Amino acid sequence: MYSLNLDGASWQELYQRACARMAQLVPGWSDAIPSDPAVALLELTSCLSAVQNREINRLRERHYLAYLKLLGKSPRTPAPARLLAASAVGSMPSPGMRFEIDGVPFEVTEASESGKPQIEKVALVQGGRRSVLREDTPLIVAHNAPAELEITCTAPLAAGHPVPLWLELQPEPGRVPPDEQTPPPICLAARIWADGAWREVPCADGTCGLLRSGAVTLTPPVSSDTLRLTVKGEVEGEPRISAAALYPVTLEQRHTRSRYIDLKAPWRLSPDWAGNPAPRLFSMQGDGWREDSSLFVKDGQVCGARSETAQLIRAVAAEPDFSALHSLRELPGEEIFLEEDGILPDSLRLMIEENGLWYDCPVCAPRENRTLPRGCRWDASRKVLRFGDGRDFRIPAAGRVLVTGCACTLGAAANGAGGILERGEIVLRALRPAWGGQDGEDGESAFFRIAKDLEAPARAVSLSDYETLARTTPGLSLDRVKAIPAAGLGRPGAGVVVLAKPGTPGRLPPLTPWQKERLRTWLEPFRMLGAPLEVRGPRYCPIGVRVRVPCGGLAGELRAAAMAHTDGVTGPLDFGAEISYTALYATLSAAPGVKAIRTLELRALSSGGAHRTPEGGIRLDADVLPYLDQFEVTEE
Repeated sequence: MYSLNLDGASWQELYQRACARMAQLVPGWSDAIPSDPAVALLELTSCLSAVQNREINRLRERHYLAYLKLLGKSPRTPAPARLLAASAVGSMPSPGMRFEIDGVPFEVTEASESGKPQIEKVALVQGGRRSVLREDTPLIVAHNAPAELEITCTAPLAAGHPVPLWLELQPEPGRVPPDEQTPPPICLAARIWADGAWREVPCADGTCGLLRSGAVTLTPPVSSDTLRLTVKGEVEGEPRISAAALYPVTLEQRHTRSRYIDLKAPWRLSPDWAGNPAPRLFSMQGDGWREDSSLFVKDGQVCGARSETAQLIRAVAAEPDFSALHSLRELPGEEIFLEEDGILPDSLRLMIEENGLWYDCPVCAPRENRTLPRGCRWDASRKVLRFGDGRDFRIPAAGRVLVTGCACTLGAAANGAGGILERGEIVLRALRPAWGGQDGEDGESAFFRIAKDLEAPARAVSLSDYETLARTTPGLSLDRVKAIPAAGLGRPGAGVVVLAKPGTPGRLPPLTPWQKERLRTWLEPFRMLGAPLEVRGPRYCPIGVRVRVPCGGLAGELRAAAMAHTDGVTGPLDFGAEISYTALYATLSAAPGVKAIRTLELRALSSGGAHRTPEGGIRLDADVLPYLDQFEVTEE
């Protein structure tokens, strides 16, 4: 059937569409004869399709969730966008501190203490040239010369302590991001300047050989304010370092609506709690907590404790417009609505009151064949906390529930945010635009997304499977891929040869040993038994074209027209293409401004892999890519 309408088309409408399509496929056919078997089949399939459409439209969220459970999958939950920043002015922020970019809140999750050294200057020394990193000028690491990255710090690095050096690399177009199994193409070696000489430093590379942004962790044996990173090996592509920072600050795009902190003596709140005027304070009693009215906060210090012994005090604070306190009525499966969008499930924390004491109540999935004494589920689609019915969790007694932890995020909408973050005297500079934000999914969206993911080949059965899988090789940038039977290259027996042209700099790039091994290792688990696999780079064949025309000034237009029929490097031709003399002649004759083609000469400038056809064209071997090397225009 064609053009199925899942919105409820009747079987008569579907039948009319099918008849119209049948008349297109079989000219002269019509449904004027009711006894025609084709008419009966079309009526039957139209009726069945209408019934099928009606049943599909009856699917609800619970059905999709049930299908996902059978597949062992689940909908995506919201994820906050991440942001990395470097200290520009002032002291370092503390975890939990909130900054805003165009009204979008970001909160600090990781930050080092103030006073740590920062980067003063970054320079790249390569091929006799020295380049300095600026905000508008990245450092381009060429692949054909030894390179060293020299970093000068504002203060000496402490000896014996790991130092994270973040290198921000601009993503290369067409490169698949490396995964954890991708071996780095190069090795980074670190040295520091100390006592008038360069000393080796242990170095852990988190950039996968300058293929992605990451932290290079150094542990200097002695104090020094100058270090160098030496690139050893053949650089993959042309990495562009756009920013560098020591001890970067990590932020997440989230808005904490409610939070708690457990304090030990001397019970002092962190600086980012200064904006919470009236937190609820609890002192520990047994395995629970009792709200203590004798406790109060003064200048960030919790005062009024009855004992100076090492007891815990819990402080809970919520945003003024966030409803944190709710009531329970001892009902099976009772629900509490949280009217917040983009709640992060991992941030949800609860305390539940029982006989005057408060206890932690986990938000989790129930265990099989066991009833948990306390707990509840989070239903993201309805934004409710659902308590036990006696089979999964015990029905809570009548009382109160306090939401002690809840954070919201904008998800994918915050991706791309960047710039300067300011709060008081603290100024941070974003090293890269925010990334990683993700929206939550309902069951239907998750089902169709996973169904599409399952369409990707799990085994390399056909030649197109090899090509599809090769283009997804982590860490590689491939400009052109083609899979051919081994017999196409004159090899006896079964087998597949994967031809790949890398998308690296250079007009005629070869497939490097690292690229070849990476591609072969990636494809090996997908290969069918009994089908040997070989990975090859392209052979290049230069093509020469000579044209004589009666008018002048057309060389540029004619060359551009010829590229489509003679070039597979920057043009559209594929491996093993056949260059047609007739098609080239017709294309050049149709170029704007050309009145006539007096003579046209087409030749292969290399004898390897090129064969002349009787029509005057060129037929190439299956592993050869042509490229237009010489183009001459003679004007009369």
